[in-house]
Amino acid sequence: MGIFGGTAPSLKNLILNSLHSFGVSSLLRSGKKHQLTVLSLHRISNERNTFWNPIKPETFDLLLAYLKKNYRVISFSDIEIIPSLPKGKPFVILSFDDGYYDFYENALPLLVKHDLPCNHNIVNECAENNQTIWTERLNILFEHHFKNSIPLTIEFSGGKKSLADFGGSWMPFYLEVFKALLNIPREQREVILSQIESKVEVGTSRRMMNWEEIKDCTANKVELGSHTYSHDSLGTIKDSAQLGKEILQGKLEAEKKLGESLKVLALPNGQTGQLADEVIQNSDYEYVLYVNDALNQLPLLTKGGPVPISRINLVDEPFPQMVLRLEQFHTKLRKYVRN
Repeated sequence: MGIFGGTAPSLKNLILNSLHSFGVSSLLRSGKKHQLTVLSLHRISNERNTFWNPIKPETFDLLLAYLKKNYRVISFSDIEIIPSLPKGKPFVILSFDDGYYDFYENALPLLVKHDLPCNHNIVNECAENNQTIWTERLNILFEHHFKNSIPLTIEFSGGKKSLADFGGSWMPFYLEVFKALLNIPREQREVILSQIESKVEVGTSRRMMNWEEIKDCTANKVELGSHTYSHDSLGTIKDSAQLGKEILQGKLEAEKKLGESLKVLALPNGQTGQLADEVIQNSDYEYVLYVNDALNQLPLLTKGGPVPISRINLVDEPFPQMVLRLEQFHTKLRKYVRN
């Protein structure tokens, strides 16, 4: 259950929109003078999905206008010069993951319109073979079953999970399946997804940017990073050679394709593990990106190895609520409620 518990959606929207209108967002932003905000984004599209909605282009346009007015929008390569810059507006970085084509189609033109830079972290298999990451395949499959009222049962090695187990409530069922798939090896995950796909007539692929399109982005202030070789869950990988492929080989191959050095590693689903951390620590990445809805204190502390960077995950929601989220209203409210 969320922060607002059983509050009706219309009342929740009224409350949050009013808080933004009354200046709560501005008040929260005023406390960020010594902090770096990094936003985690994925798809920008009018396509709808009940379980993982892309942010609408019109909302993204409003977001960019807000950031341009109230922040200094920078890239990771600019972090080093922050101490030498005059005091003023707080700093923010726009950070995209996965390499969906709708970034090239919908987000990039808006970034160019507002003359703003961003970071985009690429999955090698997606760029090379137009493969769709497993999380999006799951979203598509759940949406198909939900919209067509098709009962769904998923078989895991330890048992089954079905919609009936959750009283017919789709979202808790989806979240439980997502977490379960996140924590099993890729081979098992692939078998489960393929079994579901074989029983329905729905395409589970999405158009991804190819290497040529990705390189074209760099001419428009897009700073590229790695999102690993295949977007596997790093904590489930126990083989050092496989971890090397995901974390190191993915970087080297992308650098050869693109002709530039990649300084940033974005962890798939913000997940890592002890063995993965050891590989990352000994790599030549400069920054490793998490998704933990936190801010970054300036100056950034370096202790050897890549600097850990916190990101705030933005979701599809009304623009005033998105602003409250990036200004940490939801995070602060959760802490208040817990205390």
